[in-house]
Amino acid sequence: MAESSIQPEINAPTKTDKLAIQFVEPPAAVTQQPATTTATTATTATTATSTTPSTIIWTPRFIVLFALTLVIGLSADSLLTQAVLDRLFRETWVSLAHLLPAFVCLLAIIIVTRSWWIRLGAIFASIWVLFISLNHVLPFFRLDPGSSIPSLLNAIICSALFGAYICLSIDRTPFTRWDIWFFRIVLIVSICVVPLIYIATPADSLTLNTIESDLAALGLVLALLVWWARPSCWKMQPGLALLFGMLPAIELLLSLPGIGTGAKNLFLTQVSLLCFLLGTIRLLKDQLR
Repeated sequence: MAESSIQPEINAPTKTDKLAIQFVEPPAAVTQQPATTTATTATTATTATSTTPSTIIWTPRFIVLFALTLVIGLSADSLLTQAVLDRLFRETWVSLAHLLPAFVCLLAIIIVTRSWWIRLGAIFASIWVLFISLNHVLPFFRLDPGSSIPSLLNAIICSALFGAYICLSIDRTPFTRWDIWFFRIVLIVSICVVPLIYIATPADSLTLNTIESDLAALGLVLALLVWWARPSCWKMQPGLALLFGMLPAIELLLSLPGIGTGAKNLFLTQVSLLCFLLGTIRLLKDQLR
């Protein structure tokens, strides 16, 4: 009886130990699962990273077409200048080849634009294209050497260009203090220039042609300053400021003695028209967005 009473007490702890061991083992198995999951996640992330394609930077289609138009246009102007010098065809057709697509772009701008400043500027630019085309066609007609028609056309052409540039440069351009003062100065100069020309010109050379030629030169200078003398235009519309400003800049350069003659005059004239064409293409692209 004594042995039977002692034996259960000896065996009881042994069963308890086995139960404790069996109870502790499952948490050890659980702690191994996060490690396995972490390793699997890392392997998956590495595989996904290795299979991700490299980033490709695509050049916008418009930039490519614009650059091609510039390169092809300059090359064509060079060849056409040589062809005109060889008397294969007249300069008029070369100029009209630049003006016609520019006129089409201006008509498209008038139709699609939502800005009244752009529409008004495109209308003035279309008037400029029509009158400068007429000016290029004038050599086909026999005019009196003392006729005032060429000088009158030049005054209208430069005034229309100046009006177009004012409207196009105002759109989407914030007015700074300098812009306000600039247009005030332009207004004062425009009002006072005719009396100044009348007073400064000698009486023996004071004719209607002289006044009209001086007004045309003033219009070119103001058209250039509208774009290039205003930092706000360079900040908000640098492409248009460069392209549209090249036209009056080249025309003023060609008016200097000894520069605007021969093949140089012909080639730079076509380059100025090409710059205006590129400017209208760029403006049309902005209005189509």
